[in-house]
Amino acid sequence: MAEPISLASGLLTLAGFAFQASITLYQTVQSFKFHPKQLRDLKDELEALSGVLNSLTETVSATTDVDLSALDLPLLRCGNACKEFEQEIMSCSSRSGTTRTSFRDWAKLRYMGDNIDGFRQLLAGYKSTIVIALTDANLRKSSASADSLETYQELLKSTTDDLEAHLQNIDEKLETIFSRTVVENPADVAELRLIKEERMSAQKCLQICAQLSSHIDQIQLGDEQPLNLPERLTTVGLQECKTSLHIVTTKLEGYMKSRIHQLVAKSKIAMASEEDLADLLRLQEEWETTCKSREICSKAEVHLKENTSVIDNYATGDAVQFMVSTDGNILHGTNRGLGWRTRQVGGHLSDLSVQQLSRDMSSIRWEHSGNEGSPSGNTIPVPSDGVEGSTGSEFGKRWGPGLKLTSKSTADTSIPSEPLPAGKLNSAPK
Repeated sequence: MAEPISLASGLLTLAGFAFQASITLYQTVQSFKFHPKQLRDLKDELEALSGVLNSLTETVSATTDVDLSALDLPLLRCGNACKEFEQEIMSCSSRSGTTRTSFRDWAKLRYMGDNIDGFRQLLAGYKSTIVIALTDANLRKSSASADSLETYQELLKSTTDDLEAHLQNIDEKLETIFSRTVVENPADVAELRLIKEERMSAQKCLQICAQLSSHIDQIQLGDEQPLNLPERLTTVGLQECKTSLHIVTTKLEGYMKSRIHQLVAKSKIAMASEEDLADLLRLQEEWETTCKSREICSKAEVHLKENTSVIDNYATGDAVQFMVSTDGNILHGTNRGLGWRTRQVGGHLSDLSVQQLSRDMSSIRWEHSGNEGSPSGNTIPVPSDGVEGSTGSEFGKRWGPGLKLTSKSTADTSIPSEPLPAGKLNSAPK
């Protein structure tokens, strides 16, 4: 006999469980003949969810250096929700006394108090959370285009908003149950009121922490490392403040969770219906899952800010522009240069490569006599012929033999010609 699926089953097992449950639910819905719009939308959501779960399973199977254990609870809840909704469909169909070809009472179907569209939004939350976790893991190992980053940021924002709304909906349902069940004596009523007030206070404190953390992000000194002591002290202080806020937030969320558990325990004692008890336990699990999903989104947003360098270079005239990452961070920006000579470097390079490129570009001087608005710069020296250890020898090692240009007139013989790397063009001195 197979062991029941639980959080101890492991990420790969949980991903496979959720994937199979979504496929089975899709097949069950497909087996009915009458498909109103809400049901068609649910089928589309199930198909998209199955695709994401399949990608997750493949990623977990093929990769060992990616930690996606935060998805354990959302995956378990996703699989259970699909199984329970399938059971609800079969139960509703059985009560109606109709076959799958004639069943039309989809409007009566309920799951945790919500209709089919509410269940579809529940699945959409699971799907978005998994997508965010996968994208977060991938962004730590590879780069991304500006368009994909913008899409990812929009997904983070919309998913977080949806999770907050879903959490508020669950809170309201739990409050209704608690108010109905925990009323046996005046002491319970007083305790219920106290717990409600404490939960509201904790929620308000969480909002304050989130607002303050966001404000710190806005007033920080930017992506560049602070250069002087006051800036360094300010940066360290702000980071310590954010760390303290994170600790406080974790404690507040743990306190909220303990309050929920206490209320659920009291409500379970007063409940006589097995069905009501099952609904209460589902709501409790969904509340914890939604909090976990929100935590995944929050951490992904932090990682995106920490691992993305936003650069907007603009220069005119004789300019050298660098838009590079030496620590593996994602680059998001542009190099814009206007003028008679602009040199640009972009990409992921090592520190040594950037330093060498900077030295090389600083040493290059082009001869531009006769061009209006272009200063007549100095030229780099011509490689010495056959002299080991000379400047020319070093030039050859780096750029190749180059090409020595012949002056057009004897008057220009004193001006040294300029060796160029292969593939570069330049005009001879006038």
